[in-house]
Amino acid sequence: MSPLTLVIEVVLAIMLAACLYYFWRLDKRLAELRSGQDGALRAAADLAQATAQAEAAVRTLRATASDAGRDLQARINDARATADRLGLGAGRLRSGADVGAGAGARGRI
Repeated sequence: MSPLTLVIEVVLAIMLAACLYYFWRLDKRLAELRSGQDGALRAAADLAQATAQAEAAVRTLRATASDAGRDLQARINDARATADRLGLGAGRLRSGADVGAGAGARGRI
């Protein structure tokens, strides 16, 4: 074997060792990236689940608000009807009092 061939083979061996070292580091980083993606996938799944739960809660809240709105409107309608009845009754009482007071005032004059 000639000295030139020996030098070339040693340089190639060193380059091969360097390549193996860098491939080992690359494999290590890729493994870390893959494990990080698993975490990201888990986080995305958790986020999707939380979003679905929030949407369900919003639907429930809307239904509850709608029911409460209908109940409130019914109470308002009842209160208006009661106020109208009381207003008519108070008007009758006033009319009677006015008539009675007017008759009494006419009688005194």
